[in-house]
Amino acid sequence: MRERLFALLGVESGEESMVSWLLMQSVFIGVFFGSFDISAHSLFLSIFDEKMMARGYVVSGVAGIILTSTYTLLQSKLKFRIFSVGNLIAVTALTILLWTALLFSSAKWVVFLVFIMLGPLNILAALGFWGTAGRLFTLRQGKRLFGLVDSGLIVGIIISCYTVPVVLSLNFASKNILLISAASVFIATIIQIVIGSRYRIESDKVEKTEDEEPKKQVFSLLLKDRYTAIMAVFVALSVMTAFFVQYSFMAVTREQYPSEEDMARFLGIFTGSMMIFTLLVKLLAFSYLIRNYGLKICLALGPLLLAVFTLLAIGLGMAMGYTPEATSGFLIFFLVLALSRLFSKSLKDSIESPSFKVIYQTLDEKIRYNVQSGMDGTVNEISALTSGLLLSALGLLSFIKLIHFSAVLIIIIFSWILVAFMLYNEYRKSIRKALEPAAVPQQTEGTQGTDLFRSRFYARLAIKDDYTSLILQQKDSISIKSERNYIEGLLEKAESGSDLNLVPVLKKLSQNQDLDKDLRSITGTVAEQMQQKISQSQGRREHASVLLSGNRTPQTSEILRLLRDNSTESRRFAIYMIGKFRLTDMLTEVCECLGNPSLETDATAVLRSFGADAAPEMMRYFMSSTGNSDTCNIVLRLLSDIKTAETSSFLFSRLWSISRIVKETAVRGLIKTDYRPSEEERDRLHQLISDTIGLLTWNLSAKVCLEREKDTCLLPVINKDLNRWRGFLFDMLSVAYDRGSIAKIRSNLEKDTVESVNFALEMIDLVIDETIKAKITALLDTVPDEEKLKNLWHFYPGEVPSYKHLIEGIINRDYNLLSIWTKVCTLRNMKNIDDGNLAESVAALLFSPEIILQEEAARLISGYDLSLYKAVSQRISGSVRTRLDYIVEGNTRREELLYEKIDFLLKCFPGIPEEELLVISEKMVFTKDFGSGSVPADDCILWPLGKSEDKPYIFYSRSATQLKNLPSAESFYYLSLNSVEEFSNHFPERSVEILKYIEMNES
Repeated sequence: MRERLFALLGVESGEESMVSWLLMQSVFIGVFFGSFDISAHSLFLSIFDEKMMARGYVVSGVAGIILTSTYTLLQSKLKFRIFSVGNLIAVTALTILLWTALLFSSAKWVVFLVFIMLGPLNILAALGFWGTAGRLFTLRQGKRLFGLVDSGLIVGIIISCYTVPVVLSLNFASKNILLISAASVFIATIIQIVIGSRYRIESDKVEKTEDEEPKKQVFSLLLKDRYTAIMAVFVALSVMTAFFVQYSFMAVTREQYPSEEDMARFLGIFTGSMMIFTLLVKLLAFSYLIRNYGLKICLALGPLLLAVFTLLAIGLGMAMGYTPEATSGFLIFFLVLALSRLFSKSLKDSIESPSFKVIYQTLDEKIRYNVQSGMDGTVNEISALTSGLLLSALGLLSFIKLIHFSAVLIIIIFSWILVAFMLYNEYRKSIRKALEPAAVPQQTEGTQGTDLFRSRFYARLAIKDDYTSLILQQKDSISIKSERNYIEGLLEKAESGSDLNLVPVLKKLSQNQDLDKDLRSITGTVAEQMQQKISQSQGRREHASVLLSGNRTPQTSEILRLLRDNSTESRRFAIYMIGKFRLTDMLTEVCECLGNPSLETDATAVLRSFGADAAPEMMRYFMSSTGNSDTCNIVLRLLSDIKTAETSSFLFSRLWSISRIVKETAVRGLIKTDYRPSEEERDRLHQLISDTIGLLTWNLSAKVCLEREKDTCLLPVINKDLNRWRGFLFDMLSVAYDRGSIAKIRSNLEKDTVESVNFALEMIDLVIDETIKAKITALLDTVPDEEKLKNLWHFYPGEVPSYKHLIEGIINRDYNLLSIWTKVCTLRNMKNIDDGNLAESVAALLFSPEIILQEEAARLISGYDLSLYKAVSQRISGSVRTRLDYIVEGNTRREELLYEKIDFLLKCFPGIPEEELLVISEKMVFTKDFGSGSVPADDCILWPLGKSEDKPYIFYSRSATQLKNLPSAESFYYLSLNSVEEFSNHFPERSVEILKYIEMNES
């Protein structure tokens, strides 16, 4: 039960204890706030009139400035763990002293002292509490939990307010309510000691005095920046309005309840009800208002309602009377002012304050928090002091009556309304300014530019990346990469392939004084041995090496002869000859090599070296290879590096490809080339974006269905697919509109706070075209999924499917609309087949081109109806049928299934998506053949499947290292490093994860 409650409140595992203590403390501090406020006001107004209250505001404001300045000064000099306890001890001691003073004397000066200390002590307690919360929570935790903790304060105030009438009915003196305040803050102090002893609340860096610097920055901005100046005026008018409303309300309350106890009872019930109303508006109304009516209404709602109530008070007061002598008229006047106070406080806390958090989002992060602290501190303090002075000045004039304060208030409110609209206009201008095009850093792919890895595998990849540049003499990579692993890799490559092209490189290395003397000697020796070996041998490979290293352009017939050779090395030399001698008429042959896994990397490097000259041939080859998505992706990535009008247009047209993978690669290529679509092309993109939102709507319906059924196995999988389509949507928006603007919108959405999301929606309103704006807003708005679906169904009619129909729908859905892994997990999650139609759908997957789907379908059918499998398998080709027969008959080990291999690889490479790991898993072999001292034929990774602590073994066959330390295990997973290299070539953005893993295990 406790865990469910915490989960409902957004508390994650491991946070329960910390949140519990802080929540308890917030409730007791809330009790302190509420009881002190009621006691101070009831005591004060039973002795003094409202004019004296205005003077009390002035003195309280000055005292507040002094105490908060002292707080800031001491905070910068003391450890916060000690200072926070000392701060609450001081608040407790001052509260007890005030209560003790009242016990011994009820003199006016004592009551006045209690009243003026109300604000300062509340501020000190609040500063200490939020300082602790801010240090306990990380930024991510704060976004989730600050609202919960703030609600604890409100609950504490409500408890204290409704407690006051009860204790007063038990003949509890109103001045003794201060004892409740003292007891509450004392308990909060004890909790603070416990928090300090259990949790680390020290700041990572020494705090510096922040009081003066923010003030200087705020005032500097007020003079220079119109936006912050209007913000300051809005805050000032809001504070002044609140003080005027409070003043008028307390004045009529004093007349209505002249008795100290009666006033305390009324204030307790009224304040408690007001805080409940505040909490309800905060939880229910703000999100609805800002989502449906926008920030403009949220900013203007408070002053507009107060204007109505103030005009009503003036009208009724003038017509029916506003003094106690006019009994019925005064009662109505009192009720209207009470409503004004209710809405003033509630809307300020629940609508205005959160709205300002949205406005702060538009400020530069360098000044945002200084401006915010300045507005909440400096501007508030000055406005409070100004309000007190103005109220005092009006009170000194004998002809000014209570109703005249409402007349002055209406002028302030109308000014506030005007400034609210001005602030909203400046807010929109600030968003436009924030959305101005800005340079977005390009993301590097693969191993390019990474100097973090020094593994042997890194050297293999780096040499492949650099090889073309070295033999084509386009750059001197050796001057950059002089690590030992890299040089040893060059030596290995030179010796194994008798590559004469590397002789000049090795000779240069042998003269590099920065290298180890032994390494220089080895490189020189290898270079001489290679020259002698090649001069003595007349094999085709050696002949090809000589041709490649020479300066004479080889004949086309010689290159074609090498390309037809069965030797991979000879064909590789032919490819590099085409690149070195710039034989553009033979680019077709190079493109053909992209389909050969052994030559793919070399062909890619040579095509990249041709640049725009290779583009026409690559585009022609793409059209003839549309059935091979891996090859198509390589071509599209190469085209995205060329950045010409023709290649960009070709990439753009690929967005309408049937293949999901091709579309994703194409859109990333367009972003990389910074493609700017024409108006006609943008209209086409709008339609594609609309279709994508429709696909997301289907996924969202599936998610809601799984949540209803509490299917915790499939839900994370469908969420991944949902996020993948969402990423594609944002990529397309980045092509259709300014990339920097879309990045800012996405960043604010991912913060997932009410303020950041609504800021993002405001940006969407300015950036996105009207034809798709409503659909995007419906999809991205932070509302419950079921409500989001209802909004989306206005554009894409649909429904939440039943669980049975959803499972069948996932199995039958097109591969390009739903990931293969989602289908696989659905099959694995099914315990049995209880429907004939579903059985036929599963049986159809036996004919899928995806091996993993064949395996999972066969495994599932074997437990349902063998006769169905036998009937269907008659139409399956021989080799596939043999493999599936083994699975159905139970002769295939669990570790041999692709699902189990991917599940294993996910533990090794958790950052790589499952569908991409499918490429590796198909090359991965389960074996029991490796024993002590046996040597694999190729470089590979061996994973022992014995003990869980056994680490993988990275084996290089040409190295002197043998399998001496190979853990004893009955079985292994075997994966050649060549397969890993091919994977890195297909998915260069995943190379970092691969390199990290191999580097860690090589060491």
